Amino acid sequence: STGSLSKAITIIQIATHENNMTDFILATLFIAAVMFLGLLISDGNERQRRAIDGIREQAARWAEGDLRLKRAKLTHEIRIENPRLWLEGIANRVLGTHVSLTDLSLWNSDRAKALVATCADGNRLVVTPMPPERFVPAVQVKTKRGLTRRLHQAEESLLGDKPRRVPAYELSVVTAGVFFDLEAQNVWQQVTGEALEAERMYLFEVVR
Repeated sequence: STGSLSKAITIIQIATHENNMTDFILATLFIAAVMFLGLLISDGNERQRRAIDGIREQAARWAEGDLRLKRAKLTHEIRIENPRLWLEGIANRVLGTHVSLTDLSLWNSDRAKALVATCADGNRLVVTPMPPERFVPAVQVKTKRGLTRRLHQAEESLLGDKPRRVPAYELSVVTAGVFFDLEAQNVWQQVTGEALEAERMYLFEVVR
């Protein structure tokens, strides 16, 4: 310890001052013993840390393997009876507020697909497997010569007047539940009639 080492150094100083060779040797041996003991303790702590890290890593691997087995068994068993209620539960979890959906439908264009749900308060939720950096430009209509203002506004209304400012939330097994990807595949298949390849989806909250 620091106190013992200081005491030993003091002994050495006294022994040197009094020319007492025996005390000098004893003090030197004492310092060496303290240093050796410190090394042993340090080495023991490092071994203990490595052992704990090993146990933690093994536990994580076991949990991951167990989850894979459970997911594999449920792959063909998961069936979402009501896609609207399923999306309502996902939205409640991700947004952290109570959301009540009145309908759910497919929005489809030549550049993008999305699930669109109307909220009881008039807001709208848009869910798509396309990342925001690709989806927003895909649904944002570019002004062309001869395009009427009414048609332009109608096509742009999916994400509102300012689509780039609409908040987007990533939906994954981390944010929306450990079986989200399997459930999302089931819902997407029911609503669109197509397979969903992506493991993540994105939810846009369009406030009226």
